[in-house]
Parts: sequence; structure tokens; C-alpha cells
Amino acid sequence: MQKGILKHTPKLIAMLCIVFGFNAHGQDIVKVRNQNFTSYFSKSQHIPVLVVYNLTPDMFNCIKLKGEHGITYAPDPQLPDATSLKQDYLNSQFDDAQMMAPEMNYCDKDAYTESFYFSNVMPMPKNLYKDLWMKLQQKEIVKAKKYKKIKSFSGTVGRNWVIGRDNNVIVPEWCWKVIYIPSTDEYLCYQFHNIEPFNPKDNLANHKVDINTIESLAGVHFVNGVITAPYVTATPNN
Repeated sequence: MQKGILKHTPKLIAMLCIVFGFNAHGQDIVKVRNQNFTSYFSKSQHIPVLVVYNLTPDMFNCIKLKGEHGITYAPDPQLPDATSLKQDYLNSQFDDAQMMAPEMNYCDKDAYTESFYFSNVMPMPKNLYKDLWMKLQQKEIVKAKKYKKIKSFSGTVGRNWVIGRDNNVIVPEWCWKVIYIPSTDEYLCYQFHNIEPFNPKDNLANHKVDINTIESLAGVHFVNGVITAPYVTATPNN
């Protein structure tokens, strides 16, 4: 019995941090709706706790990029003070990882620019971002092409440490992604420990989990591709 308790202790602690964190900072989580994604952004943590978007082939399947080359990370105009974070990521050990990839917004100039807003960004170990997270984003694109529409949820959980001289940007302990396929009512779920040393032999299959694991970790609930959480307001596209 004791062994079982110890086995699940990290997740239990993460869940408790979520519950108490949302109670303490729930008023700091602001819903920011951009053209192609909705961010639930914590002003106190300076990261999104959740980013939601629909993905269809017409959003990225263009002959030519409609956005401008050379776009750089920028504050979200809807939340300028809390998302003015460019200097905080400089010289840190973490990448400014986009929850919704710019490549998913190729067919619209404004949407492509918005994908570089810090309301769409979290600190992630460089190797994790450049390898597994980007592979997962490519998987989303493949699924969107095959099924014509998917819905994606990307989230952060917990606190590892802090980066930034000007703002306290929280480095979450966990990050996760849920891909929902409406036509098959299927969930593809992935969970990553945001502080583990990178293993070049690692692969996405090692991080695949069931929907119950994500719900327990993140304190959320899914029904028919709709997420509910203490900070989520009920709208058709979240």
C-alpha cells in the first residue's frame, strides 16, 4: 500500500498545486482570443495555462506563405504588460516554445503574426521543443489533413523554477497536449515532464497517455471535445 502511494505522489502533488494555484491566482488567468487560437494566460505566471485551437487544412495548406518572413516574438496587444517578455527569455536555458505552431497559420498574414505573441508561448527545454514538441505539432498537421478538422489543447502544469530579470516567468513542471478528432470522437494525449534531461532516443510513443491521465494532471475535464476547468469560460471555441 505504501509503495502505491509513493508511486503516485508526484502527480498528487501536481494536482494539489493546480487546485490551490487556481484558487489563489484564478483571477489572474485572462482569456485572450486571437484569430486562430484562444489563450488562457496567467498574468502572475506570465505563461498560458491553456491554449486551444481548431486546425483545418485550409489554415496551412497554401502554395505560398501568406505571412511575412522575419516575424519575431512580440507582446499580445490585448495583454501588453503581462506579455512583454522577450527580454526574459534571452540567455535562459529555455526556448520560447509556441503552443500553436506558426506553420499552422501559413494561410493568413495576421494569424501567422499572432502565433508569435507571448500569449502563445511557454518556457520549454530547447531539445524537448525542437524535437518531440515539434514532431507532435507535425502530427497535428497530418491528422488535420486526414480528418479535415481536429481540435487541439495545449497546457502547462506546476512550477519548476523562474526565468527573467524583468518578470517572473514560471517554468512549468509539466506540459501536455490533447488532440481531439471530432469525426472519430478520439483523443490523442501526450504528457511531458518539462525538466527531464533530453534523451536522443526518446520518442512520442513514450509520452502517450490516456485522457484520464491528462484530466488528473491538469485538473480539467473533456466531453465531446469540449474542455471544462475552473478558469475556462464556456464558449463554442473555448
